[in-house]
This record gives sequence, C-alpha cells and structure tokens, in this order.
Amino acid sequence: MSAQECVLESLEEPLQNSAKESARDNPLLGVWKLVSSQATVTHDGKIEVYNTKNPKGYLILTPWQRMMTVSIGGDGDRKKVPTSDADLSELWKSLLAYTGKFRVEGDYLITKVDVAWYELWAGTEQRRKFRLDGDILTIVTKPQPVGGMGPRGKALVSCRVVWEREE
Repeated sequence: MSAQECVLESLEEPLQNSAKESARDNPLLGVWKLVSSQATVTHDGKIEVYNTKNPKGYLILTPWQRMMTVSIGGDGDRKKVPTSDADLSELWKSLLAYTGKFRVEGDYLITKVDVAWYELWAGTEQRRKFRLDGDILTIVTKPQPVGGMGPRGKALVSCRVVWEREE
C-alpha cells in the first residue's frame, strides 16, 4: 500500500463518522436523490399539473451550508447525440442546476445563489418550503411568474419536488 493510500484510508472512517454526526445534528444535511417532480401552472383561472417522467437528479446539503442541485427530466432520448439546435434546446429545457450558501428559517430552506444554469438566479435568494419525514424530503416553491412572451407569459408556476436520502 502506498503512503497516499494509507493517508486516504486513515481519513475515510473519521470523515464518514463526521458526516453521520452532522446529519444527526441537522437532518437536512446529506445527499438526496430525486424521486419525483411536479409543476402546477395557473393561468386565466385554469390549473394544469405536469409530472416529470423519470426525473433524475441530486441535492447535496453540506455541513458548511453549501447547497448544490442538478436535475433533468427523463423525457426524450438523452442518449443520442444532439444534431440540431432543436435537440439542444430540448435538453436544456429540462435542466435545473444551481448552488449557493443556504440557511434554514423555520420550515424554509433559503439559498443565496452564486452560480446557476439560469444566470438571472445568481445573486438572488431562492426560498423553498420543506417538510422532512424520515428519509423523505419534500420541497415546494411558492407560485411565481413563468415569465417570457406569449400566452403563458403571465402564468404562475409552483413546483413540488420529492427527494429520498441516499446512504
């Protein structure tokens, strides 16, 4: 065994124990795997609910108050090489990724975003209501404008995302 392997092995158990202790102190901390994602769009008195098929993603909350998430919708063929702008646009539409420092206020998880796939989020606070039930974390956004042009420009969307703790 090399010296580097010895050092890494000697650090592995204390790091694992430290992570377990942090999770006991704050049950939100850890790695969470995306289970389901649902968007509710309200426009002109009509409500439409969209469930993401086969969503994939992770949410990581560290003891240093760093949050990172990346997720994609499972719709479409993600294993083919995009050959057009339309293909790339479809891939982009289902992506969500951002990171920042987080804090908890009551039953709200608030992230001060410093990097995001949607650059307009950088520098903003994203406020999410959460409920923790054992190893299941449910996060809900308040209704917010979809934005953009066209008939849905003034619609409101709220999301409900369910995560399961990963060991």
